[in-house]
Amino acid sequence: MAKRRGKVIVIAKPTVAALAIISTAAGEVVFVRQQRGPYAGWLLLPSGKIEFGESAQDAARREAVEEAGFEAGELTLTGVYEIRAENGSYHFLMLAFHAGTATQVTAGGHHVDGVLQTAVDEAQPHPTVMQILNDAGVARYPARDIKAGLRRDGILMRGHLTATAGTPT
Repeated sequence: MAKRRGKVIVIAKPTVAALAIISTAAGEVVFVRQQRGPYAGWLLLPSGKIEFGESAQDAARREAVEEAGFEAGELTLTGVYEIRAENGSYHFLMLAFHAGTATQVTAGGHHVDGVLQTAVDEAQPHPTVMQILNDAGVARYPARDIKAGLRRDGILMRGHLTATAGTPT
């Protein structure tokens, strides 16, 4: 989509990114508190842009180490999501992977305000994360809470290649 700003035309395109769902041996999930971007302050999953020439799985692994300090083992694709702001301020295409195993190797903390390992029922992550965790079979957040949070924040989210694919949230 082209947007005209003064005499310059800006070509906007979705940001393609990957995330890692890291479950610990104790049955907890690793969350990061986002420091910047549209979800600053929220609990998210380690994620970031896929760099040119990098596979989606490698991006998820890199972000798991940089943000959370965990080295992910085998990764399984659990969903692909299109996440857009109603006001047009951002548009993500997010590939979600679940780590079969993960080992803590550093303290993490790159561009995050903290790392939290906790049971999903004790966490209040961003509504997009709630949906991603539900689709991966890791959590059971109420659909009404997810829909209300997305509506409140003006977010359009559609899952592709998930158990709930085709269901607009």
